[in-house]
Amino acid sequence: MPTNKTPLAKARLTGADKKDPQRYRDRNEPDGGPPIGDPPHGLPDAAQTAWSRFTAELPWLVEADRAILSAACLLRAVIDANPEGATASHFREYRQTLSSLGATPTSRSHIAGPADDEANPFDQFLV
Repeated sequence: MPTNKTPLAKARLTGADKKDPQRYRDRNEPDGGPPIGDPPHGLPDAAQTAWSRFTAELPWLVEADRAILSAACLLRAVIDANPEGATASHFREYRQTLSSLGATPTSRSHIAGPADDEANPFDQFLV
């Protein structure tokens, strides 16, 4: 039965790679690419505004997150435009999307920042 592997990036952030280095020694994982960049041109204006808000709120997002962020932006635009008209399924999908992006308290709690003497790996995303 296959086991779920902790992604190498998460292991580095949580310190698991230092605690159990042999477990991560031969890992070869993609890095996700450069910073996320500007919103896709096909997104409606309200979703492009949501993109700007998300990239400010979630500075760790990278190019590999563009597809899921687009979905989150569309959902945020629908909910923001008409909260009373948004359905339970809109809110459920939105919550799940936020969780996938590490944008909920629970999903953020799985990632610890670096110790004070270590370089912050997210500094590269600051403008």
